[in-house]
Amino acid sequence: MKKLVWSLMAVILIVSLQVKPAEAAYLPEYDKYVEVTYDQARQIADLLGMKNIPLGEQTAKRTFDVQEKVIAKIEKIIGKEIDHYYIWLTVDGKPVLGIDPPIILA
Repeated sequence: MKKLVWSLMAVILIVSLQVKPAEAAYLPEYDKYVEVTYDQARQIADLLGMKNIPLGEQTAKRTFDVQEKVIAKIEKIIGKEIDHYYIWLTVDGKPVLGIDPPIILA
């Protein structure tokens, strides 16, 4: 009986060490959409270093892709995944910029 208990405990320990906890990720359900004028979006894009780049759905996708790559690199460095979402700036209801707001990790 002792061997069975020890064997069962060993299996539980091994399995618990191999099972990864749920991983953090992009959480689109928390995305926020903010309607702005084209001029406001242009000023914000310029602040982000996107001067003279035409704004539209392609810039929304580009800003999203760039930030996702940066987040992946940060996660690799720190060895943890970070939950995140985006603020989508829209003009006439169409996304033109995706901004991953900074969230302080405790």
